[in-house]
Amino acid sequence: MAKPNLKLEGMWHQIQQINFEEVLIEQGCNYAMRKLAALKTSRRITFDKNNMIVSSFRENIIPLDGSEYANTVNNDSSLSRAEVLPDGSVKITTKFENGKTLVNVRKIDEEDRLVMTLTIGDVTGTKIYRRE
Repeated sequence: MAKPNLKLEGMWHQIQQINFEEVLIEQGCNYAMRKLAALKTSRRITFDKNNMIVSSFRENIIPLDGSEYANTVNNDSSLSRAEVLPDGSVKITTKFENGKTLVNVRKIDEEDRLVMTLTIGDVTGTKIYRRE
């Protein structure tokens, strides 16, 4: 198993959002959920053994061993699977009850920013964070 890029660890504050609401619409989120998701502008990422721990409104423990886990961020019975890519980025694939699949890739760019790229169907959105 590849090792995650430890530069992903830290406190992050969102500085830019591109096409994110469209991703949430495609995901099937209602207006209230979309507005709540837009408020999540800070997050903390840490690693513990074989897990990535992401905290924003609540803590989400993501196993990096490729096993399937219940995604507690969503208020449904969606299942996710995470993998570490060869470059140390973390890719999370979530299958929703409505049959749609969301792919979320978190990486560090050349400017030391956290870049989250979310793709569902033909819709792609990006959230960019700077280190706090």
